[in-house]
Amino acid sequence: MSYREIHELFVVCDECHTSLSVYDATYEAADNEAADHGWQCDELQGRHYCPLHWHVECHDCDITDSGAPDELEADGWHIDRDYPCDSLCPNHRHLACRECRKWDVGPLHRLEYEGWQVNADDFKKSLCPECVKNKKETK
Repeated sequence: MSYREIHELFVVCDECHTSLSVYDATYEAADNEAADHGWQCDELQGRHYCPLHWHVECHDCDITDSGAPDELEADGWHIDRDYPCDSLCPNHRHLACRECRKWDVGPLHRLEYEGWQVNADDFKKSLCPECVKNKKETK
């Protein structure tokens, strides 16, 4: 009788302990394979979350939430799937001026109070206070 030793590596969700087999990959290759399957892999802390248990933190106010990325986005989160640490909670927006490319991040009510003209369909096509003022002056 012959024996053969087989090494198999699994990526395990730190939330629900679901595992993903990545065969005999290196740790870096395992993280890449898991990310290709929708997993969130935190290389610095060594944490892994399956597609149902992503953890996000608002870049502006540090509030956190967890869940499936699609569900979080449906709840108003703006998730940067490549860099989840750059995500924004439902209370914060990243606006970019369509004229001068100036940008700002913060609560929508503050941005509007400061004079931003918000394009609700595409926040990157809003107008900064200076461009709003210039448009009013040219009319």
